[in-house]
Amino acid sequence: MIVLDHIKAKETCPMQMKHYFIILLLVSFSNVANDKITYFISDKSSSPFQISTESSKQSGIITDVIHSMEKQDIYFSHNILPFKRMLKYIESSKSPWITYGSPAWPGVQSLSLSKTPIMSVEHSFLTLKSTQYTDISDLFGKIIVLITGFDYPGLATYIEENKFDIIYVKDHEAAIKIIVMGRAIAFPEMNIRLNYHLKKMSLPRDNFNFHYIGKIIADYNINLCFSLNFPSPLRTNIEASLAAMKNDGRLDSIINSY
Repeated sequence: MIVLDHIKAKETCPMQMKHYFIILLLVSFSNVANDKITYFISDKSSSPFQISTESSKQSGIITDVIHSMEKQDIYFSHNILPFKRMLKYIESSKSPWITYGSPAWPGVQSLSLSKTPIMSVEHSFLTLKSTQYTDISDLFGKIIVLITGFDYPGLATYIEENKFDIIYVKDHEAAIKIIVMGRAIAFPEMNIRLNYHLKKMSLPRDNFNFHYIGKIIADYNINLCFSLNFPSPLRTNIEASLAAMKNDGRLDSIINSY
């Protein structure tokens, strides 16, 4: 009898272990499904890519892409932070997150980007209509306006060599006001951001010149940016969804609305 019980135990043990393993898998998948990935939004300085208002309404090109994915049962926990604090947080965070970035930017926002870019961006010097510009040397010794904390690839060497006098401001609207008042001669920025803020401020586009500076700041892509520990299955779903939005025109529709 003792021998029979021993044999029976040996026969049932593998089946019990199999059931136990299945239960562990189900619990594990349940935890992954219940844990929302954090979508980080930079407060105020990232329009029109991310726009947050006092009423907590969220919009913008990247946020609209995220909202489109959420309609397809991919859910995120939204977290709005000032730009510098957001960067510090995502650099040290051990939890998975998603935001936007570019291969042209330094640091964490260039390390793990989507295969499909959201869009390509061009840069110009914004000046008043009366300002003459043919080459960057026309600005040497003059005042330009920049946003505190922003990186300016292509202009960094000129800035380090003190080729300009610089006024630093907190956001795009403040920079444009400096140009309107004549306190600075030029403001370098993405065309899409310049157009968005001029429209928002009800300033006629014809009052300004956009001097394209692609030879100074090369055109580059804006992509979704993932944490290095982002779950692979979820990333695969997001990559597929983004590619579909690109192919069927939904992505262009979002961009054109801004």
